[in-house]
Amino acid sequence: MPELAAVLVDQVNPGTNRLFTYSVPPEFTARVRCGTQVKVPFQRRYLTGYVTPEPAPEVPGLKPIAEVLAEDLFTPQDWELVRWLSARYLCHLVEALRLILPPEVRNFRYAGRHVEWVAPNLAAEEGRALLKELERRAPAQARLLAALLEAPGGIPRAQLLKEAGAGPESLKALIRRGAAALRVEGPALEERPCCNEPRRRELPELNPAQARAVSAITAAIRDERFETFLLHGVTGSGKTEVYLRALAAALEKGKGGIVLVPEIALTPQTLKRFSERFGSEVAVLHSGLSARVRYAEWERIRQGQSRVVIGARSALFAPLRHTGVIILDEEQEPAYKQEESPRYLAREVAIFRARQDRAALILGSATPAVETYFKAEQGQYRLLTLPARVGGRPLPEVKVVDMRAELMAGNRSIFSSSLAEALADVLRRGEQAILFLNRRGYSTFVLCRQCGLVATCPHCDLALTLHNHNRRLVCHHCGFTREPYRTCPRCGSRLIRDFGCGTERVEAEVARLFPAARVLRLDSDTTGRRGAYEEILGAFSNQKADVLVGTQMVAKGLDFSRVSLIGIISADLALNLPDPYAWERTFQLLEQVAGRAGRGEVPGRVVLQTYTPDHPSIACAERHAYLDFYRLELARRSRYHYPPFAEVVLVRAAAPAEEAARRVLADLAGRLKSLEVRIEGPAPCPFLKVGDYFRWQVTFKGKDLEGFRRRLAEELPAVNSYGKRLGVRLSVDVDPVSYL
Repeated sequence: MPELAAVLVDQVNPGTNRLFTYSVPPEFTARVRCGTQVKVPFQRRYLTGYVTPEPAPEVPGLKPIAEVLAEDLFTPQDWELVRWLSARYLCHLVEALRLILPPEVRNFRYAGRHVEWVAPNLAAEEGRALLKELERRAPAQARLLAALLEAPGGIPRAQLLKEAGAGPESLKALIRRGAAALRVEGPALEERPCCNEPRRRELPELNPAQARAVSAITAAIRDERFETFLLHGVTGSGKTEVYLRALAAALEKGKGGIVLVPEIALTPQTLKRFSERFGSEVAVLHSGLSARVRYAEWERIRQGQSRVVIGARSALFAPLRHTGVIILDEEQEPAYKQEESPRYLAREVAIFRARQDRAALILGSATPAVETYFKAEQGQYRLLTLPARVGGRPLPEVKVVDMRAELMAGNRSIFSSSLAEALADVLRRGEQAILFLNRRGYSTFVLCRQCGLVATCPHCDLALTLHNHNRRLVCHHCGFTREPYRTCPRCGSRLIRDFGCGTERVEAEVARLFPAARVLRLDSDTTGRRGAYEEILGAFSNQKADVLVGTQMVAKGLDFSRVSLIGIISADLALNLPDPYAWERTFQLLEQVAGRAGRGEVPGRVVLQTYTPDHPSIACAERHAYLDFYRLELARRSRYHYPPFAEVVLVRAAAPAEEAARRVLADLAGRLKSLEVRIEGPAPCPFLKVGDYFRWQVTFKGKDLEGFRRRLAEELPAVNSYGKRLGVRLSVDVDPVSYL
């Protein structure tokens, strides 16, 4: 009977979301195993597929594998993760597998641009003994080994095969014996994103709280014990040093570690700090790298040349084979949620992977997600606290300014008198300031003062934002742009004016009030080209600017010793959004941005401008009172059945016709109403029309939705088929972090 293989075809559609059995031709027997990429006949064409570790049932009319393309791309343990992702997040198997295999790896577009080197993997004496044995039984392998023993530093694979007059199968046999090792040399060292600076020799002294945290974490790493730690430390408390010590413990154990940061923009300074400590052990993975560099970094990790992986959420799927610790810095950030299928939450995936590897998992934050802190209180996670800043530096004093009083006093500027005075004081002393407003552009909407018409996007029915640098009205949802109106398109009036404020206007106002001030702006408009983010932050770090104006990009992870003032232009922007997490997001963002002040020898202060000074998010941020906010928010979540008191699955429907979207969701809700689950909706999404599609959603809530997810997966094919006839697109979001 021929050998069989269970193959997953690389196609995303309902008909291929299962495994297919193929026979393995004798010439491929030694190469076809879990993780092998193959070419297989499928219907009337040939498709790429992947051999899985699943048992392959024999079925009539089996077709043989046509070609072997690559080997050892993933392991049986990786396949367990793929299976889990597909079941939890209701995605196709191949969608989950693509998380583990980036496009460059699946397509091998960059393999030819890298040099494969082969080096001896035996001591000289062992090599000579094996050589005598191979000369009798496997002369081709013997010639290869003889050439390698003469080049202990390695030799390019193509050159080795040519000089030895041997074929690739002989080389693979030698590698399988453990006599030779293959490595891939990627781009030149200077092209790599890592600094590769010399290792720092003197380590900073830990304070007692840091020492306790390091002791607990390193004990779990040494014992190879899966445990989840919540490292709750105020801003500037030295969480990064705890991460570094944990990674050092993992490396000493012969293992590696993964460090996740919430945004790609935060990786450069993280890389610098970690490569100062660990040198070339550090690799980086994220979608902002060029495909060529990303392929090379992936290969370095797979080959074991780099055992410390840093990146955004996709780095969680790095091919690190022996993981001792996984770290999620700023674990509360919504950026750890993927918004397209598979819609995974990095925290949950990290827990699964750490359990697989018997690794320690560190969730670090000054403002942990409510669900995370609740689990720590319940004993599911181990709570470690860093209650004070390193060196005893105080947290910045926060002054809340009621902008209603400013307005009544006749101040119509975007700067309160307190903020203007504080900024003048900072500039006079030669210190630095950060001004935060989480809205880009110049003005947030344009209105006709005669008939009240607001300029909206024709595709989204949302207000257009005025950008002053190119004098365009822009939709921040679909990207539509147009020239500003000179006359009202409805009444013909010239009484058109822009209202509201974005970062462009803040920058212009600073330049108007303080002409001598050097101002930089950090938002997605100024960081569009590669390297711009690093340039702006580098200039500010080197004190080539006095004021940095920015969106949430300035709120996290930045450490500038000369920043003594944080100005929060409007703390209310997100408070009243129709999202159950709006209050929590606001508190977290305010506390994070406030933490950028006073991190050096210069004390810090924060001026927080608001129209709702008594709101719990504002009042708790004023006092740096995380636990007070946590208690209030926990009670609110319990009242409305949100996590951690319920699991949530959100199903959205989008269609050119609004009624079609509603009907399909109503059909789905009807099929599932017999289950013990709370159903809310169907209802219109808060942003009803985006990109010419009307959007509706239905929310399912319950204590344990594992059974519900299985039933939903069973019903989705029929509902999708029905929806397709009506032009409806369905999406399923397990563990949603946004309801907008």
